Amino acid sequence: MIDPTIYENLKIILEGMVYDLDFDGRLKVTNRRDLVDLASLSRKYNLEVFIKEKTGQGVKVKIELAAGLEDLADEIMERETANTGCRFSVTYYLTVQDIEAECSELGETLRRIWKPYGEVSQKVSYIYGLPRGSYHNEILINIDSKMHEENSEQLEDYLERMMASCKQIFHKGENK
Repeated sequence: MIDPTIYENLKIILEGMVYDLDFDGRLKVTNRRDLVDLASLSRKYNLEVFIKEKTGQGVKVKIELAAGLEDLADEIMERETANTGCRFSVTYYLTVQDIEAECSELGETLRRIWKPYGEVSQKVSYIYGLPRGSYHNEILINIDSKMHEENSEQLEDYLERMMASCKQIFHKGENK
């Protein structure tokens, strides 16, 4: 019998925590994907959720856990290091009207929430040919250090930070 990998163990823990939030009514799971890339022997687990505020306003969020070939090889060869484990990220999908003001405020607010764990980046886009005035903003939070079973309790903290971030996104970064 084979022992499950770090990725498999963390995936089960993450999935349980997210579905508990769904059961509690704090978010709604809208999609999930467990992807294996056979060319690179990498794995990604995505949970897409919708988080809604009492006012009806909502944000689409993607939670991702990923592991590559090096992580699997290190684990199988029992040469685990600080670089062995899974990467964790959260992506928020929303719209903004005033790119400079809203993106700047959201960036600062999210950096405060996720400090010192992760890097915050934003990608703004629009559909050519449609009137400008509303832009798509994709905010990515990449956690700097890799996760292991030993620090799996960190997932709960990350999910709480994700929920706190959504409250700030609902108010476009205002301190409310």
